[in-house]
Amino acid sequence: MKVLVSTPQLYNSRPQSGVEGSQQQQGASKDANQVLLGKLAEKIPGMSAEKLSGLEAEDFTPDKVAGRISDFVAQGLEAARSRGASEERLTEMYNAAVKGVEKGFAEAREILDELSMLSEPIAAQIDETEQLTFDALAGIAPGSAAQTSPVSQVALGGAERFRNAEDMSLSVRTRDGDEVTINFSRNQSYDATYGAGADSEGNSVAWMNVSRSESSQYEFSVKGELDEGELDALQQMIRDVSSVADEFFNGDVQKAFEDSADISFDASELQSMQLDMSYTRSLAQASTYEQVGGLDQPVDKPGKRLGQLMKDLADSVGAPSLGFLQSPAQAGRDLMTGLVEQDSRFNEALESVQDVFSKHLQDLLDKVLPVEDQVVNPANEEQDSDLPAAE
Repeated sequence: MKVLVSTPQLYNSRPQSGVEGSQQQQGASKDANQVLLGKLAEKIPGMSAEKLSGLEAEDFTPDKVAGRISDFVAQGLEAARSRGASEERLTEMYNAAVKGVEKGFAEAREILDELSMLSEPIAAQIDETEQLTFDALAGIAPGSAAQTSPVSQVALGGAERFRNAEDMSLSVRTRDGDEVTINFSRNQSYDATYGAGADSEGNSVAWMNVSRSESSQYEFSVKGELDEGELDALQQMIRDVSSVADEFFNGDVQKAFEDSADISFDASELQSMQLDMSYTRSLAQASTYEQVGGLDQPVDKPGKRLGQLMKDLADSVGAPSLGFLQSPAQAGRDLMTGLVEQDSRFNEALESVQDVFSKHLQDLLDKVLPVEDQVVNPANEEQDSDLPAAE
């Protein structure tokens, strides 16, 4: 009789005593699994029994054993691939692992049979484990369609949020005691999410969702009766106020303040005026990436996948629904540039390497997302300004 004891910590040939019923059956099943794992660890190149010792009972199910073995083999292949191993070498490693698994199952059955532990339930469990293990190994075979790298997906995304609130109030009192009040307010909002994704099978997608809303309110009230002279004076004043408001709401507060001194005021018709203007404006941008390294993995023609990814992004940015944006292409360029600059590999590279990579990125964006007039809006800008009242 031949008994292999190269991994004694995983099984014990002595019969169990003092255990009855289901407990005895569970103990026998666990011992059988320990024998099986021990032989697999012994026969698979690079695997050790220590990695399988101390496992809980729930870790011995056929699917978990199969997953543990295939994961180990997959990690070994990926490590070799990252070191530059050829496909021929990867195939040799894979075949050696498969042969090791075959020998491991065969010798485990032999040991269990010689120990009178290969009962019908245990034999069925080993058969199921063997089938699941070989199915899992077939899925990670070099060159197979199901093969994926540990980083099998890549997702890039970004979001923008813009809010703008403008308010203006003009109060005028005439020499005759008439009162004129003009109130104007406008609210604008813009939200956008956009991104792109790809998986290790060459599938890619790009998307952009945009929502925009705008509302305005205008009120004009007169208390009293305006004569022709008062109307002419008011019309000239309102034209000047409109010019000042344009400067103010366009962000040139200093110019608006200077021009406010030139607002027409006919003292023969008007007694006083008060002008209040304010705006609150915010623009926030955020971007994120996940597993960007997946684009570098040599799985299923990554160059082709990246090219399709960029094409989809260009198509999304050029959608007619985004025509109201001042520069949709610039938004796409900012998104891609921001994602790259957040990548730790870019941040940790030498400055000279960053410069070269940035140049290549800009060359790519110039071809994929060309823009004629690039408009750069400052991110995360908060402004709340008031023009002092004038009387």
